Amino acid sequence: MNINSLTKQRGAALLAVLVVSVVMVILLGVATTTLQSRLVLAQQSKQKLQDQAQVYAKTNQLIYLLASQRLTAAGVSKGINPQGLLRNKEGHWALQIIGDELRSDGQLISEENGLSYSIQNETGLLSINSSGQYWLKRWLQKVAYSAAEQAYLGDTLADYADPDNWSRPGGAELASYKDQLFPQPANFLLQGCGELWKLLRWKDVLLQQPEILTLCSLGRSDQLNLNAVPLRLWQVLWPNSAEKIASQRQQGQWLLRETDFLGMEPALLLEIDDYYSTLGGNQFQLQISKSAALTSIRVQRGRGLVAPFTIRMGQKP
Repeated sequence: MNINSLTKQRGAALLAVLVVSVVMVILLGVATTTLQSRLVLAQQSKQKLQDQAQVYAKTNQLIYLLASQRLTAAGVSKGINPQGLLRNKEGHWALQIIGDELRSDGQLISEENGLSYSIQNETGLLSINSSGQYWLKRWLQKVAYSAAEQAYLGDTLADYADPDNWSRPGGAELASYKDQLFPQPANFLLQGCGELWKLLRWKDVLLQQPEILTLCSLGRSDQLNLNAVPLRLWQVLWPNSAEKIASQRQQGQWLLRETDFLGMEPALLLEIDDYYSTLGGNQFQLQISKSAALTSIRVQRGRGLVAPFTIRMGQKP
């Protein structure tokens, strides 16, 4: 074997070794990338599970508080101040505000671990199932709907929810829905705020004022709990006092007496006093979230011999 032949063989062997080395490096890179992506996916799945567990735990904690603790003008007590359960000689609560309450006006509460939640007493919202539609029409007035438009929208809503097929003067029953190619009216109380999309004349309202879907409730009372009105709704109803009410709530000052809210918002003098209060309500909307984990439920607090609480999922649109 001559020197040239030997050199060629050694060169071929070296090239083969280099090719194998390159292939091994590529395979190791692919394997490393795949392993890293799977580790990242595993970590994300673990974090998601932890987030869901924390949301689940917070949801159960809030349900327990709503079902078992005292409700005040400031919200729902956490039960950590024993003075909140004391009564005076007349049998009334010794403290009107306990000092350990969680707000029930829909304000977002954030924790250090990244979890956030809100509690909304439904008596602070616009009831779409009430017979009088008092505050719903007041809101329509504030967002620039005329008295005639309020009547049409109110009658349409009432006709959709009542059990008969007799149309109110400004309403709409089965025949009108067929003419407009709409699904027929439910003839039952609305089961969700999103159901407003199914009503004649309401589509334009929802397109122009989409916030109504987050400001309405399924309650049937016409009475508004002033301490539970979310700040964004207060801004619409009484814009002149919105900043002041936000500041006072932040400082833990709530409306307890007539002089409190009339001094805060003189326009309430023009309202019928049967339609507002500073306390009340046994139905709440809860939203709890952390990262992608989210729970939205409606909790009704039991009274007397009924169950301590009942829940309904997904009430927020």
